[in-house]
Formats: sequence, C-alpha cells, structure tokens
Amino acid sequence: MLKKLFCLTLISVFFLPSLALAKTKQSITLLLYNGKVFSADEKGTIYEAVAVDGEKIVAVGNSKDLRAKYKAKQAIDLKGKFVTPGFNDAHIHFGSVGTALLRVDLNGSKTLAEAKRRIAEKIKELPKGAWVLGRGWDHTLWNNKLPTRADLDDIAPDNPVFLQRVDGHISWSNSLAFKLANITKDTKAPEGGEIVYDKNGEPEGVLKETAQGLVGRVVPKTTQAEFAKGLELALEEAKKFGLTSVQSGGDFGAIPLYQKLLEQDKLTVRAAIWQNFETPVETLKKQRSDFQALKLNPSHLKLGILKGYMDGTLGSRTAAMLEPFSDDPKNKGIPRRPAEEMIKMIVERDAAGFQMGLHAIGDRANRIALDGFEMAKNKRPKEKTETVKLGGNVAQTTSTLYVYDKRHRIEHAQVVAPSDFNRFAELGVIASMQPTHAITDKRWAPARLGEYRSLGAYAWNTFMSNKVHIAFGTDAPVEPLNTYLTLYAAVSRQDISGNPTNGWLPQEKLSMEDAIRNYTYESAFAEFSEKEKGTIEVGKYADLVVHSKDLLTIPHKEVLNTRPTHTIFNGKIIYEMK
Repeated sequence: MLKKLFCLTLISVFFLPSLALAKTKQSITLLLYNGKVFSADEKGTIYEAVAVDGEKIVAVGNSKDLRAKYKAKQAIDLKGKFVTPGFNDAHIHFGSVGTALLRVDLNGSKTLAEAKRRIAEKIKELPKGAWVLGRGWDHTLWNNKLPTRADLDDIAPDNPVFLQRVDGHISWSNSLAFKLANITKDTKAPEGGEIVYDKNGEPEGVLKETAQGLVGRVVPKTTQAEFAKGLELALEEAKKFGLTSVQSGGDFGAIPLYQKLLEQDKLTVRAAIWQNFETPVETLKKQRSDFQALKLNPSHLKLGILKGYMDGTLGSRTAAMLEPFSDDPKNKGIPRRPAEEMIKMIVERDAAGFQMGLHAIGDRANRIALDGFEMAKNKRPKEKTETVKLGGNVAQTTSTLYVYDKRHRIEHAQVVAPSDFNRFAELGVIASMQPTHAITDKRWAPARLGEYRSLGAYAWNTFMSNKVHIAFGTDAPVEPLNTYLTLYAAVSRQDISGNPTNGWLPQEKLSMEDAIRNYTYESAFAEFSEKEKGTIEVGKYADLVVHSKDLLTIPHKEVLNTRPTHTIFNGKIIYEMK
C-alpha cells in the first residue's frame, strides 16, 4: 500500500505539473515555426517563429519557446522557409492593373508589326464603332520611331483607337479617334501638353502629356462593372505576389467599390487611396470630410497623399530637365505648370495640412518640387500657442515648438542633381521609387542623360547614404505587378537577361535586406502606418509572406523564380501555392 502511495506521489510530482502546463498553453489562431523570419526592423533581426492571434502578431522568437507557450488552431512547419512582412506597394495604380487586363496589352511588343497584330486581334472581338483601348507600347523598342495614326488606320478604319504608351504619358490614336475629338491642324495643345505634327503640319496621331485629354475626353468612361471586375483581378494578382498593402493613384472615384469589398470581407489589401493635387483645397477638404463620415476602418481603407504631376517621363522626353536631353539638344521636356504657380499650390496645400506626393522625373522637376516643399516649411509657424483652462475663468497660455510632420513625397525621383540629394533629407522628403524603372529605362536613359547626369539617376544607394527615406513600389500597370522583379532590380540593376554583367551603375545596388525593408517598413512609414505594419513585431498586423526561396542567400537571378508559398493578410492565409 505504501509503495502504491509512493508511486502516486511521484506521478503527482513529476507528471501533474506537465499536465497543468499543457492546460495553460495560450490558444492562438496561427503559428509559423521552424522558419527564417526576417523582421525587417532596423537591425534586420531574424527569428525562427511567429505567433498570431486573430489579426495581430502576439509573439516572435525561437520555435521551441513558442511551441511550448502556444496552442495554435493552425500550426505550419516552415521547414526552413523564409518569411517577411507583406509587401507594401507605395506607388501603384491598383484599379488600372485590373482594367488593363481587360484591354489590349501591348507590353513587350518588340516591333510595330507585333503591336498592330495584337490590336487587330482585339478588334475582331469588338463591334464596329466600339473604342479600342489599351496601353503598353514602347517606341524605344521600335528604333525610337513614334507610331502614327496611319499605322492604325489600315487595321482600324471603323473603330476609334486610344492606346497609351507604357508610361501613360503619351497616347497613340487613329484618324477616326481624332475626328471624333475634332483634332485638326488648327488645334492648340493645352498647357503642359504637345501635339505631334507631320511634315505637312497635320496631327500625326501622337499626343503628349496633358494633350492626351483632347482624345481622352471623348473616350467612354470605365463603367463601374468594368472597374469592379478589374479590382477583383488586381486582388488576385496581389495575392500571388505577397502584396498586402497598396497606395493607389487614380482610384478615388472607385471608393464605393473598395468600400463594398471591405464590407464583404473581400478587400485583401490595405488600401490608401490618393486624391488629386489639382483639386481646389476646399473641395479636397470636403472630400476628406465625406470620407470620414463613412466611418471605415482606416487600417483597411483610408485616404492617402495628394498626387500631383511636375513633369512627364524620360522615355517620352517630356521629363523637365535643367539642361536639354543629350540626344535631343533643343528639348528640356515639358513642365506641367510654371514653377511659380506650382510652388504656390504646394504651399497652399501644405498649409491646409495635406501630405503631397509629386511625380517628378527630371532634375528640374525634382528641384522645383523641393523648392516648393522648402518654401512651405519656411512659411509654417515656428511656434504653436495653446490655451489651457485650469478651472473657473483662469487660463494659462503656453508656447511650444510647432511640430509638423507631413512626410511629403516625390514620386519616382528618377534624375536628381547632386546638390539636391541632401535637400531631401533636410526637408524630410521621402523618395518614392520603383526599381524596375531602372532596368527598363537603362536601354535608352544613358543616351537621354549623358554620362554625368546618369550618376544621379535611379540612385537608391545615394539616397540612403544621405539618410533619405525610400519607399518602394512598382507603378503597375506601367511596370508589372511583380514584387520579386522589384527586389531583383534593386539588388542587381540588371535586366531579366542578366545584363549588364555587374549591373547598370552598380554603385547604386542595394543589399536584399535594405530592399525588403524599403518595400515593407519604409513604404509603411511613407503613409504614416509604421506603428501598425511593415515589420514582424508584437502588436502589428499579421501581414506576412512565406517565400519559396531564401531571398537573403540565393543568387540574384533566382529571385525572379521565387514566389509565395503562403500569403497571409490580417492573420488569415489568403493564398497558398498549389
């Protein structure tokens, strides 16, 4: 009997505490373990495991500790796979990504003949008189020769055509489209635009910058049904590339569609929708007030920057330059507005409290934007006066330093004069950049810029050396919505064929750690969301990507073949590789 009691005592001592511990394990919804979890924090900390409960991260650490502490509804053995925060595209036209899939896709057309073949195939699907819409053509692949309306007339005599260049800053139309738009040799281009004429003074079929609106105004608007379908397609693409946040231009009119997706729990990205910089300030304020009245969850859907345009693009030779293009000595590009007018608008919108993101490609455009931000900063009050009631009728007035953090941005910042890099840092201006532009543009950018100016082009490392915040994006559909192509461009500065061998201007290459952080934390910082997402830390939203390969160790070329095995948004697995 005593022996039995002794055995029971041993069981109580050695086994019951273990059972008690098992019972006290904390229940959570998801546990990822046995992995390589790159936090993307400032130190580049790497963990083995991450615990998620609901929509938030509740713990990070080693696998043994987290498995001992938590009981997960779903536990995934990563078997060494690499994990990062979800990617945040700081500059995308998300709705257009989807609608572009519904139209003529001319991306990668290596010849004019190939582009015409694709257009002709689309026309077969359309009734007579229907508009043929699309984008993606690039005349720099066609011996730098711009197409003409005559090139379209022979394949589209009965359908008006409106096709935007890959960068969206030039359009190509046929004679029927020009006729419907009443464009003749006497038509004047609007400010900030240009009509290309032939040797006889007739409009040739190409419109640059704001002149695109001459035809654009008669093009049928995208229907709500088309846009809704486009958003569905874009969301599916985002899942496949680990994209969990987007900062999107051109989608302000589609907010009801975003709202509907959010209400249906189908909005699988956190979306910051941009307003139009050109809109009058009072209207902008009214738009903000109306949006706030919707009482939407700002972690899922909010308003972002005011998006404006300083100039055009290098490929179209419409970027505003301090000196003429090296391959076009009489051309300094096309500023959208006179500098004085643009600066005045910047100051006005800054004073109204808006964060701005200004498209600036050329060195002159970047300088004018910086001048505007500097003037706006100088006009801000240096002190803020506060009146504090202490009870009864007694009041105390205090003066404190006026803190104003708008985190203004320059979108693209492709060509910057050497003396202006440090100004970004001094003014707290974020460089919102798209690495794939460099590997696309390198075919002709040196000819446009010359050797000296090229040193200030797509200069990610120079920006970081000057302590400038850089947010990464794709500019899709201008470039592909492919997060891995973005990372590959940042670390290699090579095209997808691996040229040039050491990369174009290799001193500007980044480490993969920096590239990922710019695409996660820095993009969140650019939209004032770094406290809730962008790194894998306790308390932040569980937006995560499990990658098929270890991005930190594989050769650069292998990055192109990497894809998510799992995309996790708000703590839920929304995509799993089949």
